Amino acid sequence: MADEKPKAFDAAASARVDRIYQNPDIVAQRAFVRQYLDLQAGEHVMDIGAGPGLLALEMAEEVGDGGRIIALEPSTDMRTLAEQRCEGRPWVSIVDGDAVSLPVDNESLDAIVTTQVYEYVPDIAAALREALRVLKPGGRLLILDTDWDSAVINTTDRARMAVVLDSYRSHFFHSDLPGRLPKLITDAGYLLSHAGGTPLVNTRMGEDTYAGGVVYGIAKYAERKGGIDTNICAAWLQEQEILNSDGAFFFSITRFLFVATKPK
Repeated sequence: MADEKPKAFDAAASARVDRIYQNPDIVAQRAFVRQYLDLQAGEHVMDIGAGPGLLALEMAEEVGDGGRIIALEPSTDMRTLAEQRCEGRPWVSIVDGDAVSLPVDNESLDAIVTTQVYEYVPDIAAALREALRVLKPGGRLLILDTDWDSAVINTTDRARMAVVLDSYRSHFFHSDLPGRLPKLITDAGYLLSHAGGTPLVNTRMGEDTYAGGVVYGIAKYAERKGGIDTNICAAWLQEQEILNSDGAFFFSITRFLFVATKPK
């Protein structure tokens, strides 16, 4: 999922996310996720918060036509993109739904993957219990989420940066979720088998970098929904553009990956 709450995913936002998620940074992130998910031919898998279907398509190739991919996505416009992307693969289903009410039977899935989704879910414990319900014994849950307290962004005005980032963190229900996930996962009844992270580092803004999209998104969100003065957001964004032109731009966040299994 992208850095918008699901209700904000109209056609324009969906198209923007689709562009961002095809840049090399996020392509590499999906490869990282698939490495740890370790899908096998014939497996039945759900992608919660599937967005425009990029990961669902890649997973469909791994499980093959003997498997099944269920791409769960609450945004109509995102589902349209996912349906177009996965056309011709009848073993991929694009469905409406949310993380706390999964439209599948008990113990019917080999794996569930959720990338940058749980940070938007108010009741994480309920989402984890629901995933446990639909996993087969021995089935695995992979969670990838960002801790926005890990953000490192070059600036000459740290006070202004703090105002902008604090506003952007309000965009999530849980901007610091990864630090709490291990206990939440084990309390829900899973066995935690892996906890790790992957940094996303950009030294320039461009169409082929994650920062090239998210920096503008941060500024726009802080102004539009965070209530930050227009001049503050404009000055922060202008500084980032100047730093980029001068070769001094730096943006980094850490995304944390957890793999858990349902006890047999």
